[in-house]
Amino acid sequence: MISLFKNWYLRHFSTPGTIEFALVLLCIFLIVYYLMWLVGPLVVALCIAYCLDGVVRFLTSKCHMSRTVASSVTMLFFIGLSVSILVFVVPKLLQQGSQFYQTLQSISAQNISTEKGEDFDSIVTSNILPFVENLPDPLPSMMTENEIKDLVNKARLALISNVSNIFNNQIMPSVVNVMSFLVYLVIVPIFTFLMLSNKSQLQSRFVTYILPSNQRIIHEFWPKLTKQIEGYMRGKLIHITIVSIVNTVAFMLFGLHYAILLGIGVGLSVVIPYVGAVIITIPILLVSVFQFGFGYTLVWLLAVYIIIQLLDSNVLTPMLFSKAMNLDAFSILASILIFGGLWGFWGVFFSIPLATFIRTIIVNWPSSSPVPLVQEEKK
Repeated sequence: MISLFKNWYLRHFSTPGTIEFALVLLCIFLIVYYLMWLVGPLVVALCIAYCLDGVVRFLTSKCHMSRTVASSVTMLFFIGLSVSILVFVVPKLLQQGSQFYQTLQSISAQNISTEKGEDFDSIVTSNILPFVENLPDPLPSMMTENEIKDLVNKARLALISNVSNIFNNQIMPSVVNVMSFLVYLVIVPIFTFLMLSNKSQLQSRFVTYILPSNQRIIHEFWPKLTKQIEGYMRGKLIHITIVSIVNTVAFMLFGLHYAILLGIGVGLSVVIPYVGAVIITIPILLVSVFQFGFGYTLVWLLAVYIIIQLLDSNVLTPMLFSKAMNLDAFSILASILIFGGLWGFWGVFFSIPLATFIRTIIVNWPSSSPVPLVQEEKK
């Protein structure tokens, strides 16, 4: 056991500077975990700077601007876009969110009908009953129509209750807490501008103070890490924007209620693969069924929604992300579980970027060839 541990240690920490770098990463994790209320603006500004740095580099190379001028132009564009979203999109989003929550409360009543006046529980029961009647004996005799309808009613109440609790206790408090910190509106843009305009100086200081004894590990390891994280964040931002716009337009063409809210919800769900798609599909189904009933409009809406999801997973995602950035299903679900337990809603939201960050560190971590155990024993 001692030989195995020694061999592992020599393989991964024999390169000078790796121990110091590991300790720095551990300290950063502890600071973010325990002092997020203090370093939150820095973390948010760093994420935004990662996304905007490509624009700054484009302006400096193609338009021959200085770094400061290019950063100023980029920040003016970003602030203008953010203000436009706050003025034109956010109020509509909050209004539809409030209406959607009130609708959830209203459809949790014991007797609920669709907008066409059809009894929802009776419709679902009439579709389930033929399936039950075709089951082998004695199963059909064990379940009457009233019992099936009662089960449908209980399932509907449980589903609506859980969705309402998630919306009321998880999503809304997180949104309200973020929006209540108005200081972010001032500090974050300043930090972002300084990070963009003084990128070289800040990176030089960061590298110097992290590993002053060995710069080789930084020159080999850090560029790969920053390049992959920057590519992921920029690609994911484009991904969210495209999916949100396409789904919002599709829902509006069908006249679906809360089209903006649900469309942006679908866009944000791509941050959480697998789990996000399942979660956002539930409110879309609820709104569609209670608005259109079980008719052709519902079928066409779901068909368009599925087609968009297929195009997203098979065309858009491969275009935006290279294979090296992909995580397997186990790693994705494990990261959602772990980071969700650590940081709640925002841990789930940023679980994939964090998992990508950890994967990049593991893949690019400098290591030496393992020492054979037989040679150790001879020595």
